[in-house]
Amino acid sequence: MKLRQIVLTAALTALTALAGMLSHGVFQALVPFSLLPIMVYLSGIILGGAYGALAMLTYILLGLFGLPVFASAPFAGFGYIFKPTFGYLLGYIGAAFVVGKLYRPGSLIRAALGVLAGMVVLYFFGLSYLYAIFRWVLHRQLDVKQVMEMGFLPFILGDLVKGGIAVWVGNQVVLRRKERHT
Repeated sequence: MKLRQIVLTAALTALTALAGMLSHGVFQALVPFSLLPIMVYLSGIILGGAYGALAMLTYILLGLFGLPVFASAPFAGFGYIFKPTFGYLLGYIGAAFVVGKLYRPGSLIRAALGVLAGMVVLYFFGLSYLYAIFRWVLHRQLDVKQVMEMGFLPFILGDLVKGGIAVWVGNQVVLRRKERHT
């Protein structure tokens, strides 16, 4: 691992943790509003697939081991894996990886395609886990329509806006880093 990549990975992990903590006390729903998706997509764009996924994995491990970095109460701890929204956190790893693999430095189109694909991965993990927890842990029968109404429809428009922000900001960061190093 290159030292620069390790430092950038740690910085994006820290910024992701900060974004999670900024969500404390903000409107809380089953799936809370947060800036975390922006950080997920930025991690993939800025760090690439492997390091972006590593930043998200590190963020999740920090929360599981007790740092209050998650967006909704209890904000930390291993018990968080039984929350219906934990699947979205797992989706962060896959989403950052996919975004990073599809992005090509300087290409807004590849950034947008990467973020859209990352969003699909994020929702796949999140909605699947939401369904599984409700069905097998909470013993509540939900159909696909109910899962979509609970964990997708209220959030997709905002997530598309967040994705657009990440595309533009991430691409600008990469271009400016590239200019500095040439």
